[in-house]
Amino acid sequence: MNKIMIQELINCALKQLYELNLCGATIASYQSRAFRPISNFYQKIGEDYYSSNLTEELKKLYQVQYISGGISRNTVNWRMRGIGILEEIYRCGRFEWKVFAKRKEILLSSYYDQLLSGFITSIGDIKRISIYQSITQRYFLYISTHRHYNFNNVSCMDIRNFMIEISESRPKSMDDVVTVLKRLHYYLRNEGYTCVRFEPLLFTPRSRDKKIIPCISVDEIRNVAEQVDRETPSGKRDNAILQLEIYTGLRAGDIANLRLTDIDWKNNEVRLVQGKTQEQLTLPLDKHAGAALIDYILNGRPKSNAPYMFLRSIAPYNKFKDGVSIACIFRKYLKKAGLSHFEGDGRTFHGIRRTLGTEMVIQGVPITTVSQVLGHHTSNAAIQYISLNIDGLRQCALEFSSIGGGVR
Repeated sequence: MNKIMIQELINCALKQLYELNLCGATIASYQSRAFRPISNFYQKIGEDYYSSNLTEELKKLYQVQYISGGISRNTVNWRMRGIGILEEIYRCGRFEWKVFAKRKEILLSSYYDQLLSGFITSIGDIKRISIYQSITQRYFLYISTHRHYNFNNVSCMDIRNFMIEISESRPKSMDDVVTVLKRLHYYLRNEGYTCVRFEPLLFTPRSRDKKIIPCISVDEIRNVAEQVDRETPSGKRDNAILQLEIYTGLRAGDIANLRLTDIDWKNNEVRLVQGKTQEQLTLPLDKHAGAALIDYILNGRPKSNAPYMFLRSIAPYNKFKDGVSIACIFRKYLKKAGLSHFEGDGRTFHGIRRTLGTEMVIQGVPITTVSQVLGHHTSNAAIQYISLNIDGLRQCALEFSSIGGGVR
C-alpha cells in the first residue's frame, strides 16, 4: 500500500468526524485522547509514516500500561478507538461511524423503517436520541427476523423474548431497554399499529444485582499521600487535591473545575455547582484541607488570572481538562507507593470518595447525611458507594480523623 504520513491520516480522521456533525467537545476529545497519544508515539520514535507493525506494537504497549495501572480503562478505550479509526482509513480511505452505522437500517423493511423514522421524529431533540434509535432498530430487526412483517400479531411473549436476548449483550443497560420499549409501544398504540397490552410486562418491578465495590483502605490513602513532595509547587498542588478529596469526597471532575471563588474562607466552606447533577453543594472545609489549599495558593500556584483553583505547573498554566487528569495524579502516587491497581479493587481516586462514605457509616452517621455529603439526589444513590464487605469495613474502622491526621 502507498505510504501515508501519520499526521495526514489523523487530519483525515478529524475531517471525517467533522462531517458527521459531532459536537465540538466530542471532536476535541478524539483529538486529545485518541489521536494525540498516537502522534506522540510516532514522534518519539522518529517515524513520520504510518506503519501497521508500529500500530500493533502500540496496541501491546497500551495493554501493558493498562494492566500495570499506568492508564485507566477509559484511557485505553479512547486510544484503541483512535487506532481502529486510523487503521480503517488506511485500508479503506474512510471509516464507518459504528454508533450511527446504517447497516441495521438497510436490513429493515420499508415498513419498519417508516415506523422507526416516525417514532424518532415523535421523540424530538433529546440528548440520548442515539440510544432510542439503537434499541428500536434492534427490536425491529428481532421482530422482523421472527416472521412478524408487521405488528398485527406481535405479543408480550415477543417483547419478553427480545428482552432476554438483548440482556445478554446489554446486562447493565436494561433500564434503557425498558424505557425505550415503553415509549415505543405507547407510540405504536396511539398511532394504531398495535393493540398489545405491554404494561404487565414492562411495568413489572425488576430486581437488580448490586455489585459490592471495595474502598481503598485508610492506611493505603495515607501511604499514597505521603509520597507527595510538598516542597515543590506541583507537590503542593497535588497535596491540596488529595487533602480536599480525603475530607470532602468531591468528584474528580468537580475538583478539576473548582474555582477560587468556590471557597468561602470566612465560613470555612466549599460551595460549588456539581458537574454531574448541576445542583448546589455546600461542604465544610476541614482545617487540614484548608491549610493545604492555602499553602498551594500562596506558595505553589502559578501567577495567573485564571479563575480556577488548580492549574498545570507548566506554562501556559491551563486548568485540568477533566476528572481524568485528576485521577492520573492519584495513580502516579499510587504507583510511587508501590501499590498495584486492578479493575474493581477500589484503589482509585473515586475509591477515596467511597472510603469517606464507608467511614461515615461506621461512625453512625445517618445515610441521609452521607447522601448530602456525597452530593446525591437520594439516599439510595449513596448505597453503592458504601462497601458492605464486613472484613473490608473492619479494616477501615479507624477514627475518622485518623484519615488525615498523619497526612499534612
